[in-house]
Amino acid sequence: MYFKKILASTIMASLVLSGTAMAASKDSFKLPANMHKLTQKQIDVTGDKKADVITLYGQKEKASDIYNEELLLVIKNSKTKQITSISLHDGGYSPKLLLQDLTHDKVSDIMVTADTGGSGGYISSHIYTLKNGKPTELPLPGFSKGKTGLLGTGFIKLKPVALNKSGFYALQGVERDGTNSEDTTSYVTSNWKWNKGGWKLLGEKIEKLNNDQKPSPEMKSTLYKNTKANFGLEIPSSWSGHYKVKHVKSDSMFPSAKHVVYFDYISKDKQDAQSLAIISVYAQNDWKRLSNVDKNQIGSVIGEGNGMVYAVTLPQSNPYDLQSVDGKKFEQMYKDLSLRRTFSILKK
Repeated sequence: MYFKKILASTIMASLVLSGTAMAASKDSFKLPANMHKLTQKQIDVTGDKKADVITLYGQKEKASDIYNEELLLVIKNSKTKQITSISLHDGGYSPKLLLQDLTHDKVSDIMVTADTGGSGGYISSHIYTLKNGKPTELPLPGFSKGKTGLLGTGFIKLKPVALNKSGFYALQGVERDGTNSEDTTSYVTSNWKWNKGGWKLLGEKIEKLNNDQKPSPEMKSTLYKNTKANFGLEIPSSWSGHYKVKHVKSDSMFPSAKHVVYFDYISKDKQDAQSLAIISVYAQNDWKRLSNVDKNQIGSVIGEGNGMVYAVTLPQSNPYDLQSVDGKKFEQMYKDLSLRRTFSILKK
C-alpha cells in the first residue's frame, strides 16, 4: 500500500508496520504521512491513576475520504509523557474507539472496530491492554484459534456491554449464519467475559429470520443511474421494496449543491421515511469555497470527476429501535451499502 511505502523509509515506521508497539518520547515521535485524526479520548489506560490521551488516526489521501487504508493508535502517557504507537494492520469505514475495562483489573482497555465494507457486513476488531505501560493485544472471543465467535466466520457487530455498576464490561458479538444478506438464515448473539486470560461464553441467542425478513434469492443488485447528476450506485438486493429515491436541484440543507439525491428507507407500515444516504454534487470551485466546518457537516467525499465533487451524508445512528423490525432492516440495508465499491461516476 501507499502508506506502507511511505513508512518503510524510517526505523520508526518499520516498527509500526511490523505490528510492534513503539514507545518514544514526545520530542522523538513523528506521525507518519497521510495520517488524519479520527477521534481522541482521555482516560487512564496505563494504571497510574492519571488520564492518558488516546488518539485514533486513519491513513487516507484526504481528511474527507470515508475509507481509511490503515488505522493507527497513538497513546500518550500523561505521567511519563511517553508516546506509544500501534499499527492495527486494518482499515475500514466508520472506525470506533471504545475505552472500557474488559479485563476487570480496574484499568480501561482500548478497543477499535471498523466496518470492512464487504457484502457480508463484517467488522474488524482489535483490543489492547496497556496496564503498566506495556501494550498487549488480546484475542477476540471464539473457541478455535484464528476463528472468532460461535460460528467461526467473524462478527458483524462486537461491542462492550456493562456487566454491573462497578464499571466492568463483557463483550457482545453478533454473527450471521450465512455469508451475506441474501443467504442469511439467522443471527447469533453471544456474550463473553474475560476470565483467567481468555474469553468465557456467558450465553447465546439465535434469532431465525422469517420469510418476510429474507431477501428474495432471485433478486440481484441493480444499478441506479442518475444521468442528471452523472453518477451510478449499485443498489443491494436487500433494499428492494424498502427504499425510495428523491432528486432535487436545490436544497436548503445543501445550498451550494447542484444536485442532491436522497436514498430513503421506507418503514414497514409505509408511514415513515428515514435517510440511508444523501449524495450531494458540487462544482469543484464551489466545493473549494466551502469552509471546513461546512464540509464536515455535509459529509465525506466519495468521488471527483467531470469538474464535480460528490459527497455523501450518512446517518449518525439508527433512527429506529434496534430490536424492532424497522431497526433491524435499516441496520441491514445500511451495512449492505458499500459506497467505496458501488459508487461510480458516469462518463459523459
